[in-house]
Amino acid sequence: MRSATATKRIRPVVLVVMFVAASVAAATQARAPLRGSWRATAGARVFQGTWTADLDPKTPNLAQGSWTLIEGNRVVLQGTWAAEKERTGWRGAWSALVASGRAGAQPITGTWQANVKDSTLKTFTDMLQRTMQAQIEGTWRRGPASGTWSLVGSP
Repeated sequence: MRSATATKRIRPVVLVVMFVAASVAAATQARAPLRGSWRATAGARVFQGTWTADLDPKTPNLAQGSWTLIEGNRVVLQGTWAAEKERTGWRGAWSALVASGRAGAQPITGTWQANVKDSTLKTFTDMLQRTMQAQIEGTWRRGPASGTWSLVGSP
């Protein structure tokens, strides 16, 4: 049987360990990346691929992630994107490299913006989480080329 003194010393340690474990679990869950698929147009051409987003609850209006362009069953481009909610909406930039490209190749870059009219979506996090229920749409640009895009989330 433990003495009362030993129990008093162990109890705070157990509480601290439980608190740290709960905090780590909450942080891990809060930072779980969102993912989904996307489609984009450029004139009559249609492109598709996958996306992921790393969201930090401390900065709900900033996000970054990765994306791929898939043709057939092959990844053709791999890239990253970043976004920020501005006063007039959500805007960002993207870059990508040809998946089978040579080392030192220059990235393909462009910009994008979301066309979201839903006033209940207050943060960028809200917008990306909405992709789990509904498609989100917007436009993209790379030099003179431009088109539309849509995102759909995946569990």
